[in-house]
Amino acid sequence: MTLRVARAADLVAHVGVALPASEAFAVSQDEIDRFVALSGDRQWIHCDVARAATELPGGRTIVPGNLLLALLPHRLLQVYAVVDFGRCLTAGYREIRFRQPVAVDTVLVLHADIRSVTSARRFVRVETQCRLIASGAEHSALTAIVTDLYYDTDETPPRLA
Repeated sequence: MTLRVARAADLVAHVGVALPASEAFAVSQDEIDRFVALSGDRQWIHCDVARAATELPGGRTIVPGNLLLALLPHRLLQVYAVVDFGRCLTAGYREIRFRQPVAVDTVLVLHADIRSVTSARRFVRVETQCRLIASGAEHSALTAIVTDLYYDTDETPPRLA
């Protein structure tokens, strides 16, 4: 069940508190192929199913790390949701680590912890530690810290260059 709060500042009560995990999901070969077409990351380990069957441990292609990273925002919305805000900008990803390869169709779950909630004059900054964990694995496949800036409904964010 998703944690829902009215405003981003309300997340401060959840710093250091265990949050619900995301729904389990898997990345299909079709999703990998579409990402590869968009990103140009055509390494055979991602898109050559026949070669992967004979040359990779487990015989399956590997999900591109950048695709796993791109899936974080949607999965974070399954962990927590801020109901009342004008807009949210992702300000950054830090300490990104691809800790182990993820084979196609591996079941994954996002675990996230809110590290900090800081109110500024124009926005609330929320830092979230993210861990994508494969079903049955002891360690995370991906870890990252995501920083989001939540602006009030009547606040205009800074102009982007």
